[in-house]
Amino acid sequence: MFWVQHYNYLLQHGYLLRPRYQPDWVPARLLPENKTRAKWSIILGTDFEDEVASFQGFLLDATRHLDGCKVVIKRAKNSDYAMLRHLNNPELSSDPKNHAIPLLDSFPIPNDDHVFIVLPFMQIFSRPQFHCRKEFAEACRQIFQGLAFMHEQNIAHGDACTTNFLMDCTEVYPQGYHWARPRTTDGLQTMAPHIMRCRVATPVRYYLTDFEGALSYPQGKQYALTKGAFCQIKTSPEWHSRGAPFNPFPLDVYNVGATFLGLCESDDSDTLLGLEDFKPLFLSMTATDPSDRPTMAQSLDSLESFIASKDAEWLNGLLVKQESLDLPDKRVERVGPWDKFLKLIPFC
Repeated sequence: MFWVQHYNYLLQHGYLLRPRYQPDWVPARLLPENKTRAKWSIILGTDFEDEVASFQGFLLDATRHLDGCKVVIKRAKNSDYAMLRHLNNPELSSDPKNHAIPLLDSFPIPNDDHVFIVLPFMQIFSRPQFHCRKEFAEACRQIFQGLAFMHEQNIAHGDACTTNFLMDCTEVYPQGYHWARPRTTDGLQTMAPHIMRCRVATPVRYYLTDFEGALSYPQGKQYALTKGAFCQIKTSPEWHSRGAPFNPFPLDVYNVGATFLGLCESDDSDTLLGLEDFKPLFLSMTATDPSDRPTMAQSLDSLESFIASKDAEWLNGLLVKQESLDLPDKRVERVGPWDKFLKLIPFC
């Protein structure tokens, strides 16, 4: 019920949530004028837009009343807000190497120790699927650059992984997409058309987000120590350190290396064929001994040298998902029984 309770408060600040979150919401399915459509929707297995639930409780899409722009509102911890505000200060935000997500707005949450922060409407960096090596290489380069920049400021991210790497998808999805069902434009059956990243007019820019676990070490990276790895990637020696102190900067290197390695070497169907030549770098970044890993700056230099050594034909080589060789193309997003069960619960 959190978003329902704050619907009017957010509206006062100029942000409109979807109808589902209005305090006086009546599901469209129950309205008299939709009686016939509701009957057919049961037979056909279709939905109404206001039945589409979002399961990220701390994040929600909204429309900015000022200009109709779609944004994302986050119920953020103070540590996340403080670090994002620091990375958005004029001196740092003017540096093109800084890939911290822009902070558009912020305001307190009544009777809550969190804060509302307003962010651009973005997509996970790996959606849609990378079309060619050039697209993959550029995403990798920008994310490496963003983390190297943070490390230059003696700041460790702490959770460098897929869900915290975002892409400005404005030109990639010219008709936009639905927050809760990103394969669609309307949250229902209309598939969201996209343009290949390598063919849009303006180069795609990638960003880092979620800084609640970020730590600053003014005394220098070499003196940095922390305990407990609170990150989503759980294969590093630091994660299994059982409370032993470790330097968080090599952990960032491990996590980003493991993220990209997972796209070109994993046991699931998301593996992209054609990225084998990138693997030696990613494997070096995930060395068991943190002292054997390159720094983030060294990783960026190695990646840029590697890319520069390749010709256009190689970079334009197409990438294919492993699953596409074994299964028919999935063109409709399926909805499980759990989604049907939660359709009429407004806090989702």
